[in-house]
Amino acid sequence: MALQSKNPGAAQLAALEAWRKADPQHEAAWQRIESMRSQLAQIPLPVARAALVAGPASKQRRRTVQLLTALVVAGGGAALVRQSNPWQVAMADVASATGEIRTVQLPDGGSMTLNTASAINLRFDDRRRVVQLLHGEILVQTAPDRMGRPFFVQTEAGLARAVGTRFTVRQRDKDVEVAVLQGAVELLPADAPQAARLLQAGESASFTPLQASASPPLKDGDAAWAEGMLVVSHMRLDDFLAELALYRRGRLGCDPAIAHLSVSGAYPLADTDRILTSLTSALPIEVHRFTRFWIDVRPARNSS
Repeated sequence: MALQSKNPGAAQLAALEAWRKADPQHEAAWQRIESMRSQLAQIPLPVARAALVAGPASKQRRRTVQLLTALVVAGGGAALVRQSNPWQVAMADVASATGEIRTVQLPDGGSMTLNTASAINLRFDDRRRVVQLLHGEILVQTAPDRMGRPFFVQTEAGLARAVGTRFTVRQRDKDVEVAVLQGAVELLPADAPQAARLLQAGESASFTPLQASASPPLKDGDAAWAEGMLVVSHMRLDDFLAELALYRRGRLGCDPAIAHLSVSGAYPLADTDRILTSLTSALPIEVHRFTRFWIDVRPARNSS
């Protein structure tokens, strides 16, 4: 603390050097302090400032402090920030928790439903209406605007422009998936405006900053998550469990030996443990619970 608070003198620096050399544990402790200080220095200033200026009991302060802790514990804080922009998610205008499905009203009279662990910012002004999707998936129901402003969803891949519509947008690791339930949506890749693509009701596509590619037509139940249901037809078990894992905390693993098994049905997302139990009745599998946050699905011991 003394070294950080003012310019250290020669005597202080000499005393520090002598202390570090006096015992290997002293040097190890000093290296840990230096590592922690380096990580803290990499945290973006606006995030740190937000934690300081918010009231001690405020929700914003609690969320920001949790974020700062996560960055430090993870190690290599700057790399984590660059990859996933976690401070943006922590400071989002609207967010949903893991397992939560949340519907909010928009300033123009429309509505938006956030899937599990999703976050958005709202940027409405006199010229346009913009929803910035920071993480996760949303279902948008637009409303006529008395000011005639266009409606956009901004993603990492580019813009999705709504044309009087109801549609979903999902931010994935490498691309963005858009599915149109009603009306039409124009996809505008950020780095390739010439690759714009217009989707009609019943169509879906994935897009990146450079292109938009058609996906299979929509199936009944593709947006059932907004009603708290996971509806699938002949989905691989490993893909099904990966989807289910989005709605619960911790690890949900699948043994490769049973990954190919097929899952169909409609499952209420309010109780993911009940879904796992129901799978054991329909498939030759067992659910191994090491803790409530570490679950593996394996072949049943009496199955071939």
